[in-house]
Amino acid sequence: MSGREHDSVHGRADVSGTGSVGIGSANQVIALILGAPEWKVGADKVQRWTDWPQFFLVFLLEAVALSLAPDAPARQLGWVYALLAAAFCLSLCRMAGLVRAVARRNKERWSWLQPLVTLGAVLLASLGVFGMDHYADHGEVDVTGLVRITGGTSAADGRRLTVTVENEPRRSHLRLALELTDAVPGAQSCVPATTYDAKLAGSSAHRVEDVRGGETFSLPLGGVQGEVEVDLVLHSDRGCRIHASVAEAALHD
Repeated sequence: MSGREHDSVHGRADVSGTGSVGIGSANQVIALILGAPEWKVGADKVQRWTDWPQFFLVFLLEAVALSLAPDAPARQLGWVYALLAAAFCLSLCRMAGLVRAVARRNKERWSWLQPLVTLGAVLLASLGVFGMDHYADHGEVDVTGLVRITGGTSAADGRRLTVTVENEPRRSHLRLALELTDAVPGAQSCVPATTYDAKLAGSSAHRVEDVRGGETFSLPLGGVQGEVEVDLVLHSDRGCRIHASVAEAALHD
């Protein structure tokens, strides 16, 4: 065998064994497709990034809801805040990878978990927006500190008082409760026997009678805009003087 033939024999690449170039390249391709560690790491990063859009969407919806929140009693908005809190927790659990970890334990049974959590979080946040918007337009508004009482600091039997408040934001009813106290506490005890009647000024269609101190009543405003006046007539024993103040006042639909 000549030297040229010897070099050509040893210079050929081995293409038939397990260590051949062709088999090695094929193994690398198969490993990449079937889940080599590098590919898994890249896939995990992609999955983590896909958790962020839903979080930002829920965060945006909650920001809108909070911007719409009216100055209403906590008992009225409690369920709306509960919806927003639940939506934020669900979205945060997915972004933190907790939902993905649970779904991986059983891919066949829990493959729907991540989209379901996302849908639930977005739905709850959207309901929170609608709830806040509804109460902003129709919710109860506390106006206790805005009410004025005219007619004297203390009143006797038959005395007329006027309660004035602005119907803003506009609502269809006014709920009112007055606190009655003795004008001369040490010299009389007239509150238990004292009542009053109330009606909307200029109208006798709706009238409440024999209301006691601390009791709550509601009057329909009948489309009145701007300033609302309620006429009160006090009933007490002769010689008694009563001081009246506003315990609660709220506009509501």
